[in-house]
Amino acid sequence: MAVFINKSTQIDFKLPATDCGNEGKMKWIVYDDLFHAGYIDIWSRYLPETIFRSTSFKNQDTVPVKINYCFRGRCEVLLNSGVTTFVVGDELAIDYGTSQNNEEAFFYPTAEYEGIELILYPSEELGKILSFNGKENIINEITQKCTDRSIPFITVAEERIRRCVEDLKDDILGQTDSNLLLMDIIKLLYLINGMSFKSDKRRTFCTSSQVDIAKEALGIISADLSKRHSAAELAASFGISESSLKNYFRAVFGKGYSEIISEIRMRKAAELIRENKENLGKIAETVGYQNQSRFSEAFLKYHKVLPMEYKRISRC
Repeated sequence: MAVFINKSTQIDFKLPATDCGNEGKMKWIVYDDLFHAGYIDIWSRYLPETIFRSTSFKNQDTVPVKINYCFRGRCEVLLNSGVTTFVVGDELAIDYGTSQNNEEAFFYPTAEYEGIELILYPSEELGKILSFNGKENIINEITQKCTDRSIPFITVAEERIRRCVEDLKDDILGQTDSNLLLMDIIKLLYLINGMSFKSDKRRTFCTSSQVDIAKEALGIISADLSKRHSAAELAASFGISESSLKNYFRAVFGKGYSEIISEIRMRKAAELIRENKENLGKIAETVGYQNQSRFSEAFLKYHKVLPMEYKRISRC
């Protein structure tokens, strides 16, 4: 039988949004130095530094097993090798010591991400808690599968795993009894242990310089959306070809150059409309449209509603 636990700690973080009105949050259920279960809902590109300063997530002596499932969005992860890879919607990632864990390690290029994360610190005590019969150590079996890997194992989740992480989400958010949540975690671990870790889907990796160029280019664009920068112009400023810059954008942000810029403009426009400080003509100019008709067309295409109607709805 599994060893039940009597006490856990709940930690909540509020996460400010980027270019949209949604406020994100993280909710963690912490079981001392054994394991943490968290729900993550992010509407920004970076995590606030307060999370990394939290003493609840520091355990320097043991390398954790980190299990992530992505419901929505995209997360870029910096690996110890210096390159980045990513996790996107409906993917499951299992990592044992191959990724970094500092403020620079996580980046959410589309400014949105929803997922579940388990952080488990392998030990004899944890092995007993996660075992049904008191003998097999499920967490050790998973770490052994990961030991020779230099990158996380990332794959599209099977239906049973999707159902299991949905239960985890409901139990974390619903403040369910700790032992019911524990049962969900045990079930997920047994499902993961039954998977083959050799069936990775083909991954995309980016070097640090490629990531830096893509982020810096996006920063230049975002700093003043009233200006329009062509890909050729920005590429020349970095000493690379236009096709290279577009490839970097696609690799880092998961979307094309024009698509990601249009998305930023439309999110900013929606934010300005909600704030109701400027008329629609001025807002159109602020996000790079001299022609209000074209602005309305772009806004309708992205938000599925015209700017004037969005303004009316946001006042309700």
